[in-house]
Amino acid sequence: MNGINLKIKDFIKKTKINLNKKYNIMILQSSENKLSFIVNTMISIGFEHKGGSYVLHKLAYELAEYGHNVYVFNEPFYPHNNITVIPTKRHPIGDGWKSNFEWEIFSYNPNKTVSILPQTTFGNPFNTIHNVRWILHHTTQQQLDTFGDDDLIYKIAEFEIPIDYVPKDLITLDYNINKFSNLNQTTRAGFCHIIHKNTPDWGKEFLDKFNSKDLSDWNDKGGLEYLNTELNKYEYMLTFDDKTYLTTISALCGTKAIILNEDKLLTPYQYRQLHPIQMYGVAYGLTNITWANNTINMVENHLIELEKNDKETVKEFVKYWENKLL
Repeated sequence: MNGINLKIKDFIKKTKINLNKKYNIMILQSSENKLSFIVNTMISIGFEHKGGSYVLHKLAYELAEYGHNVYVFNEPFYPHNNITVIPTKRHPIGDGWKSNFEWEIFSYNPNKTVSILPQTTFGNPFNTIHNVRWILHHTTQQQLDTFGDDDLIYKIAEFEIPIDYVPKDLITLDYNINKFSNLNQTTRAGFCHIIHKNTPDWGKEFLDKFNSKDLSDWNDKGGLEYLNTELNKYEYMLTFDDKTYLTTISALCGTKAIILNEDKLLTPYQYRQLHPIQMYGVAYGLTNITWANNTINMVENHLIELEKNDKETVKEFVKYWENKLL
């Protein structure tokens, strides 16, 4: 318990808590055979439809399935009896995605608690000893400089990271296989597009050449169900984002995805080797459409196999921490 008390004292000192005021301090549970995992889901507050939000909450669920205590900072996307919410308020900064957060004070056993922090988390906000930095996107040197020397680094996919080794995989994609399907529309034709990450300044004008239907507001118009219906109307879906699951969602609907503005130094084969989720039903560039046409029917079975492999990465992750801390 002395370790816990020291952590509380450190927290009080850093946050300048008024010791004359009464606070309800939440206690994170751990035991002889159970760990506490803190999954920093704060970046998903207000951005519930983003891919990074889903994978953070999916990881929380997968960890809970192993019987450990898991703590998140907003309502879980995948509820589980072993998941507890730490009440949190988001204070947006301007009109962008940056925010400050205010969460309920909590204490924990430092020897049995692991924080899992996306790469956008600067520093060690929970003052935990055992920390995992989870790379969900390209990582800058500025972000890396705030990581602890002993922090472990895992990645969900291949991203640019200014380190001289390859981090281990930790993959928790929700493939939504049961939510998206090819409705075999006989009237399927033409192009649609989704404006997402990496869209260049000239992107929208370029899309006009295809007379393409904009589905970028899918989340506001009905979410995944709406997206499934709309994608089934078109032959091709255009995007400039080479690292989005929206391409695979499109392929599940029978709509071939085309990634535009591709890296000229990568061949389509090399790209697919780096991003196996994009293996089938996805064209890496306009000259690769034949591949997407010929492989569109292979998507679902491929994703089922990937899901099995993903679960193995979580299994190895849990095994590591159980061996280290229990």
